[in-house]
Amino acid sequence: MQKMKNLNEIKDTIQRSPLVLLLIKAGNCGVCEAVQFKMSELLKSYSRVKGMYVFKEDVPEMASEYVVFSAPTLLLFVEGKERYRISRFVRFDELERVLQIYEEELEV
Repeated sequence: MQKMKNLNEIKDTIQRSPLVLLLIKAGNCGVCEAVQFKMSELLKSYSRVKGMYVFKEDVPEMASEYVVFSAPTLLLFVEGKERYRISRFVRFDELERVLQIYEEELEV
């Protein structure tokens, strides 16, 4: 997973990559760390998904750009458009099903 440092870098990566999973996390957030670990483990099975994370304190304009009010928040972008969002309580079984669907869709 790649750490992002500014909004332009995030937007550029979203536009260039067909599948992007972005984790927006907060500093000193134990849940955010656990979600990041599980997300990075999950992404080992999905080679076409680009994993990124950003601290909301490092890029404060993220909140308004992507309408994020809490951490952790996961956003899935498919061909530049947001297709899936989950905040606070991440259900990884659901996330995995969504990733499978979109990865298979891109293969066709």
